[in-house]
Amino acid sequence: MRIRLQFDRIAPAVEIGPHRHGVETIVYLAAGELVFEHGEELERRAVVRAGDVLYEAPSEHHVVRNEGSVDALALLAATDPDPRRIGTMLRRWDSAEEPVKRGGEAFVIAGEGIRRRLLVGPGDFGSAAFTVTEVEIEPGVADAWHRHPRAEHAIVVFEGRGVVTVGEETETLEPLKGIRVEEGRPHRVENTGRTTLRYLVCSSPGLDPLEDRETAEAPQRRLDA
Repeated sequence: MRIRLQFDRIAPAVEIGPHRHGVETIVYLAAGELVFEHGEELERRAVVRAGDVLYEAPSEHHVVRNEGSVDALALLAATDPDPRRIGTMLRRWDSAEEPVKRGGEAFVIAGEGIRRRLLVGPGDFGSAAFTVTEVEIEPGVADAWHRHPRAEHAIVVFEGRGVVTVGEETETLEPLKGIRVEEGRPHRVENTGRTTLRYLVCSSPGLDPLEDRETAEAPQRRLDA
């Protein structure tokens, strides 16, 4: 699978739809508030607030509308269509529950200057497509070198600055920048700024990000002769 990312900034009084994506799509609302209407007659309604995650079923028409007074900033994550999963591509949202995971209900793991909030866990929304984790790293702190053997993931920064090293390559991290990390690649993230570094990790397929994780050694840098 290959994760595709898209940022949408939706101004007040703007409506998008009716439309559908044809693939399972996860929407993280970084700022503002949105109304999500879906169902056969668009009769179902959910309010999505900053920090929440919305699931958009592939075959279900829906409308997104900003009824608030400030811009809404949404990050959309999807994977490339897979013809072998035609049943998933035709899926609609049939559950009586709303297709939203509330940010305030996330499972939290904290320690040694790093705080992780599991927003979407394995099997949430009845889907195996994604897990979504919000990570906060304090200034001067770095995550340990590690790899995820079975899942690709994308890192998207919302606050702060730092660096991510993947193998022997290092890139700067800054707000609204995204980095893709292929499965099995050793990597680590470091906060080199003066404020908290906050970023989102979208992993696909939707495996437990702590179970699909193993310690890795820092790659040896080559010295030119």
